[in-house]
Amino acid sequence: MDSGMGVGSAIRGVVGAVCLALAGCGGSGGASDAGSDLPGAGVRLSGTLSVPAGAAVDSDLNDVNQLGRTRNNDLATAQALTAPVLLVGSVNRPGTGPAGSNQVEGDTTDAYVLDLQAGDLVELEFAPGTTDNTAQATADLDLYVVSNDGALTGTSDSSDGHYECVRITQAARYYLKIEAFKQAAAYTLRAGPAATPTTGCTATTTRAAFDPGELVAQSRTPTPGMATALSTSATTLPRGPHLITLPTSTPTRKTALAQSATTTTGAAIRVLDTRLETLRYAKTLRATGAYDYVEPNWRLETSTTIGTFPPNDLHYGEQRWHHDLIALPAAINRIQALPAQPAQRPVIAVIDTGVMLDHPDLQPQLASLGRAFVTDRLPGDHNQANGDDQRLPEDNAVSHGTHVAGTAAAATFNGIGVAGVAPMARLMPLNVFGRNGSAKTIDILQAMLYAAGLDNNAGVLPARRADVINLSMGSPGACSVAFQDTINRVRAAGTLVVVAAGSKADNASGQRAEVQQPANCAGAIAVGAIDSDRQLSRYANTGTTLTVAAPGGDLGPAGIASGFSEGIFSTLVNFTGDGQRVAGVGPQQGSSMAAPQVSGVLALMRYLDPELSPEAVDALFASGQLTDDLGAAGRDTSTGWGLINARKAVEAVLAPQSAASSVASGAATLGVYPARLDLGSLRSTATLDLVVTAGKRSGVTDTVVAARSSSPAITLRTGTADATVSLSRQFVAIDRRLLPTDGTHRITLTLTLRSGAELTVPVTLDRPAGSASSGAGWGPVYLTLSDPDTGRVLHTVVVHAAQGRYQWQFPGYRRARVALQASTDPSNAGGICQQGAACGNGPGLSAGQAVALSGDQSGLDMALALVPWKP
Repeated sequence: MDSGMGVGSAIRGVVGAVCLALAGCGGSGGASDAGSDLPGAGVRLSGTLSVPAGAAVDSDLNDVNQLGRTRNNDLATAQALTAPVLLVGSVNRPGTGPAGSNQVEGDTTDAYVLDLQAGDLVELEFAPGTTDNTAQATADLDLYVVSNDGALTGTSDSSDGHYECVRITQAARYYLKIEAFKQAAAYTLRAGPAATPTTGCTATTTRAAFDPGELVAQSRTPTPGMATALSTSATTLPRGPHLITLPTSTPTRKTALAQSATTTTGAAIRVLDTRLETLRYAKTLRATGAYDYVEPNWRLETSTTIGTFPPNDLHYGEQRWHHDLIALPAAINRIQALPAQPAQRPVIAVIDTGVMLDHPDLQPQLASLGRAFVTDRLPGDHNQANGDDQRLPEDNAVSHGTHVAGTAAAATFNGIGVAGVAPMARLMPLNVFGRNGSAKTIDILQAMLYAAGLDNNAGVLPARRADVINLSMGSPGACSVAFQDTINRVRAAGTLVVVAAGSKADNASGQRAEVQQPANCAGAIAVGAIDSDRQLSRYANTGTTLTVAAPGGDLGPAGIASGFSEGIFSTLVNFTGDGQRVAGVGPQQGSSMAAPQVSGVLALMRYLDPELSPEAVDALFASGQLTDDLGAAGRDTSTGWGLINARKAVEAVLAPQSAASSVASGAATLGVYPARLDLGSLRSTATLDLVVTAGKRSGVTDTVVAARSSSPAITLRTGTADATVSLSRQFVAIDRRLLPTDGTHRITLTLTLRSGAELTVPVTLDRPAGSASSGAGWGPVYLTLSDPDTGRVLHTVVVHAAQGRYQWQFPGYRRARVALQASTDPSNAGGICQQGAACGNGPGLSAGQAVALSGDQSGLDMALALVPWKP
């Protein structure tokens, strides 16, 4: 928002002249109002300034007009907050930023302490550029999070950005540290529940993940001085990974860090908690440019293979739509509830382009390093003995095999990346492509034989055969004799064969595309693709040999028009600008992405019953026990036996083991989508849909006849629904003013059906603390009274919050019209309504609009909101 004529000088004019609440400061902050339109002594203006619940302010701003300043520069003096909170603050290195309370001495760190819950987000936003409009270097702020027992630590460091975020993985009391690594910046801090997963949030708190005081580094050139300063055992640091041990005494650590920091900030950091200090050392050493990498000495642990859905994986929000569509959360939770877990983990063989073996979401799942079956090698092909992805940056590959592997069985419940359909499954990566854009039949056949534990041209066998083979590939034409013979042999060995049906139907001629080979071979489980509306995907191959359908994603216009990403989100291989391979995640589409979801579901079944035969699986498909029927009754050419249903698949295996498990024949199962609502502290509307989650929709007449909430803060009303998706839709409205207390609230919504059955939906939402007891609100607010004709600021009032409320008045205003604008200035930059500041205009008005005056005017109330940050 533009600051307007004379506003900067108006605010600077009142620096040092503090006005208490209810007191006006006029004249000194702006131009004279000579030439009055009103007679006598003028009129008295008054009103209030309101801030959102949860508003808070850094207790040591650079703003010289802040009252009751208290240092919060280390964990011992951390400022107490209550989540959810929305705070404005400022930090600066010594001698940087605008003149103000902290400019000379510096305010390099701000520390806070508060209680947070699993799933909460801690978000930091700031302007990456300087705050005082000079040519100084770009500001760089870092966010550190540590639990009060030191067991959980998280850090976010996007040196070239303006957004830092850490996702909380376990409920605890946490210390937050915001540090100015370079220059000065105002910032906004949010902490508390998130209504929806945040894509940009890339860090999580981890438990005891590294040893304080130890770093693993690789130097680019020998650095004798650094080795001595950091008390390493060597006089130089040779190229290659080595351990740096931080000095044990505080003075020595400061001296060592000062030596290493001379090429960056030129000063030592303030010593805080040893875990946070270790992270700060790592960044400072990286900034010297003398190292290829400097990282904490991480401790690796085995990953959890079963847990409760939804999991804590960072990007699960992007996967939830297709996991919900196949009833995966219910399936995993059903397995989790078993009295004891099976001992043997199933194995999925991914015959594809290879898998990024060192991807952190795949490495824990590897049954072995796999193998490569590539007879036609190109220059640069490597790792002939394993199943690593061999593509180079110039190959412009799409990391197909890595994506397929993650969809089926990515490590789950680890707070990073994505979740696999079968979290307990192990992966057998078999590369049949090398650097080529296609795979040869002979290589695919040999890989299939190897996966099934049968003789093959590699002359070796796996330690244990795969339970499921996934083939997300194919070619036009009828099933070849070679493929049919191999599938027969593999099935006879007890291995299931899942094959993508193809994604060639979205073609220029508009012709249908038949199921490709080897998906069209007898005994292959041919997988087609559907979209988020359970409709046939525009690209999906179809035909009489189709077995089953699964979500395939849609990255085209249809997916964009839906308003949310319909890609299948999974693991990827990325390359940096200099060609370095790095782990990533992202969306893809196609029956290639649908097939591994079916492979994952079959792996769940093999987990529960390792002896389940391919013939038994065929029978379960034919009886409808593994799918939700779509389209024409029974098997059809568009979706086969229907949409794969993981919960039904699990129950189909457990049913013979438990006499209590039974489902009435032909009865549909109804549910609510979404099954729960997490509304956070801001979201005020939502929708609920009554949907068929299992069985056939035809003949279902049930609908919602009544809806109620356990709290008056939520009301429901029936709305218009898409009849192809929803049997009934409820609109949810939230009014947090009706919640009895601040804090987190759990509410139950109950939907009564025409049949008399009731469905419940749990709701979590928050009323942030601070609306009536936040004390300082967002700090000093500068209210300007301007001439609406010229834009000149005539008076400035500095308003402070008392008991969480801002009240202001100004006696003696002598113009017939006034334009009002209010703003905070946390960095003392002298502007108004700059990015990150709280800003408001006259009641119901936009910037510059006038209020007509004929006498004393009260009720000039303004609501303040934060100006968005810009990259």
